[in-house]
Amino acid sequence: MTRRVAALVALTLAAGLAGCAHEKQDAAGYRWSYLADAQEDPRLAYGRPNSDDVVLMMSCRPGRDEIDLSAVGLTEREMVLASGRSESRFTTARIDDAMSQGLVQARGAASAPALQAFRKSGDLALLTKGQRHSLKAASADRGQVRAFFEACGA
Repeated sequence: MTRRVAALVALTLAAGLAGCAHEKQDAAGYRWSYLADAQEDPRLAYGRPNSDDVVLMMSCRPGRDEIDLSAVGLTEREMVLASGRSESRFTTARIDDAMSQGLVQARGAASAPALQAFRKSGDLALLTKGQRHSLKAASADRGQVRAFFEACGA
């Protein structure tokens, strides 16, 4: 993840994220939002709309089979995403600075099986400590998910 994107994610996640990611994922009001800006890489965030409360952020560099993932509150050394029967593992690195508040980052292939299944179905889960936490896109959000992956060229 570039320093510019990492700083943006850290600033986005810094406010209002005192709880662990796995405690927030099943809460009502969380949605997928596609963030498009000509000056930034495409991003897809799962969180509360119009707030800084973000559980999972994805960003990509268009035309490259690469995706950056950021989450707050995970303690495992890998981020495991699942969609249907597909599962993908991404090695995490903890960002230890005052602004990041427990942010972990991972980089992997945008073509990872779970991400491709998510693109098609809108179904995504974060697996932590033996539990499956749904991040499923509501039918109204599936266009946001498709737009992100189309912008990425994946």
